[in-house]
Amino acid sequence: MNHCLAFKKLLPYLEKERRLKHTNAILYYDIATLCPEKALGDEANLLDYYSTQMAEICQNEEYARLVKEGLNDLSASPMEKRLFRMLFNEVELLGKMPLEDYMKYQSAISASNEMWRKYRPADDFGSWLPYWQKLIDLSRHVADLERKPGMKTRYDACLDSYEPGETEEYLDAIFLPLKKRLIELLAIAKKKQKAYALPPIKRYPVSKQKELSYRMLSIIGYDLKGGCLMESAHPFSNDDFRHDARLTTKFLVEDWRSNVFTCLHEGGHCLEFQNKPREMYDNYVESAATAAICETHSRFYENIVGRSEEFAPFLKKVAAETLDPEIAGIDDLAFYRLINKIEPWLIRCEADELSYCLHIVIRYEIERDLINGKIEGKDVPAIWKRKYREYLGVEVPNDKDGCMQDTHWSEALWGYFPSYALGNIYGAMIAERMEKDIGFRECLRKGEFATILKWFADNDFRYDWMEPGDWIRKVTGSPLTSEPYIRYLTAKFGE
Repeated sequence: MNHCLAFKKLLPYLEKERRLKHTNAILYYDIATLCPEKALGDEANLLDYYSTQMAEICQNEEYARLVKEGLNDLSASPMEKRLFRMLFNEVELLGKMPLEDYMKYQSAISASNEMWRKYRPADDFGSWLPYWQKLIDLSRHVADLERKPGMKTRYDACLDSYEPGETEEYLDAIFLPLKKRLIELLAIAKKKQKAYALPPIKRYPVSKQKELSYRMLSIIGYDLKGGCLMESAHPFSNDDFRHDARLTTKFLVEDWRSNVFTCLHEGGHCLEFQNKPREMYDNYVESAATAAICETHSRFYENIVGRSEEFAPFLKKVAAETLDPEIAGIDDLAFYRLINKIEPWLIRCEADELSYCLHIVIRYEIERDLINGKIEGKDVPAIWKRKYREYLGVEVPNDKDGCMQDTHWSEALWGYFPSYALGNIYGAMIAERMEKDIGFRECLRKGEFATILKWFADNDFRYDWMEPGDWIRKVTGSPLTSEPYIRYLTAKFGE
């Protein structure tokens, strides 16, 4: 493979960065799963140490010079150009920010996340708040440094770091009409649901649910030889090395569905990670996909596949074999309705498909105002409770299951939440394209999950290094539009 000169000269730095990121991913996975409580601080310090080494690379004069050369190298391939643009964003930030200040920011992230893990189970927002407010203040400063000419708000800089070109104005134009339609459909669906009885949801031990987890991942094509499944407070997955795509889940004894759809969601991420072509790794763009592109595949497998009428018989069969033989006796339509039960409530990760995006809109509206300085950390619990009451009709009894439920804010992932909603929109577009190409619904009905995965590998994953606008046009032939998503939801939940 021919590479431009700047890329060749950057190779030693790129390889070191890759190894540091992989090490950090392993540490993060350990902290979230197996790390002893007394060792959490030590491992957090290790994360800070390796983050410092990565930052030092970005501040290296030769590295910065080579990145800038690459930006102007006319012989650079499209993948190389994408890589240079991403690297330049990092170089630019660390060119404006002294390393000492950058490490204070990284330490604030580690401290906030460590204290979130400590105080969330105790429902102690007040004790977490000083750590979080410090992180908020530093995040505002970082966003100011990252703000590019033409960006109207500080939060625009946060959005751009996850989805290049994304702005508040752009999201408002998508989310405001979507919010209105979701609230309308929610009322219709709840009314329809009253007309039929749903099977009861029984309690099942974690041991049985674990077996169901592995069966679900196997069905969709997850390669356990290149991954790992464990339990964490907040489920996640990572993709920092070619043969290391790990995920976590969580188990609710009182509702087995939570684990199933968590595994399908995180498994959807990992299918993308495990099925990228070697070319992307050779060009160091294996992690170039934006947050919304990544969430497209997780939400696709969780909902468009996992909650479909065609998939329900497969899920019912495996649930009967692992959880309870009595499940086999449930009518197919009743089981389908059970896994699509409309029940607006507190927790985003366990939200039904229809109300899910309203959880995202709430988070978007709060973090936007928080980063822009319109509100402070102390104001969030009350605002959260008000919006849940207004949008979802849900009363929030505590902060543990309210504004502290997600790890994103404790880690300064400002601007990430909108990616879930955009992923839903992209996913609906892809489903329509896939239906035309391979008869997606018939593949689901026949259980031809390998055919679906192959379509993704051939027509989607191999292009996810592109910027979002170019990627969705390449995959579907169309620019971003919410119309397919509205059609999908209306057909499934409307009159």
